[in-house]
Amino acid sequence: MRIVWLLLLGIVSYLVAMVVFFPAEPVVDRIRPQLGTVALENVSGKLYKGTIGTVRSTDDLLPLEFNDVGWTLSPKTLLSGGAGVSFDFNGYGGEGQGLVARRWNGDVNVTDFTFNALAKELEVLLPVPIARFNGELLGDIDQVLLVDNLLARFEGTISWNNALLEAPIPTSLGEVTIEITPDDEKSHTLALTAVGGDVAMDGSMTLTQSGDFSADVLFTPSQNTPAAVLAGLRQLGRADAEGRVRFVRQGNVNRLF
Repeated sequence: MRIVWLLLLGIVSYLVAMVVFFPAEPVVDRIRPQLGTVALENVSGKLYKGTIGTVRSTDDLLPLEFNDVGWTLSPKTLLSGGAGVSFDFNGYGGEGQGLVARRWNGDVNVTDFTFNALAKELEVLLPVPIARFNGELLGDIDQVLLVDNLLARFEGTISWNNALLEAPIPTSLGEVTIEITPDDEKSHTLALTAVGGDVAMDGSMTLTQSGDFSADVLFTPSQNTPAAVLAGLRQLGRADAEGRVRFVRQGNVNRLF
């Protein structure tokens, strides 16, 4: 029995040493063909902890790019039937951090994800340059779950502080909050509010996994709302006696661009 325990200890020690001392770069080179539209540049460090100089998407529809992406293996994810890492990154005038785990069945689970970014820096992600923004985005995401590469669960809050639409119509939106909650595995509800700007906003939008959406949002102008903004609101719908405009729309986001 003593020999068996010594053998097991030796195997465990070998595996730990492999994780601790084995360089990450050759492993990443081996899996590059499986990364699809994700490009990794300047990989350094060991398997258990390292950094990637640049992580970028080569997909023209969403050309995301992050810098100084670091990771550290998270042993506790083994208890949930997978393997994962805690991560942090810089990008778009801000930074972020969280925990990502890949389960043995292929599901990807992101938790405790927080980030901040400058709205101005995110303009490059627009399909066409139709607008300019200012202010700061903050995200506090409890969970993002991907099942079969499809979004099954997204729960958290995204805030836009000092929100400003600079073009096409300069509009102050104050403090914008989007609270996202799952209805089921194929549908989510987004609660939308904005206070303290030229136009207050209160409403919700339901979004399904296939891209179908249903929106019902009430826009209420302030007493000092510029005439150009009022004219823009009237393009969304008919104003009531108090100048409020209710925006009701259904469609599919995949057909908007």
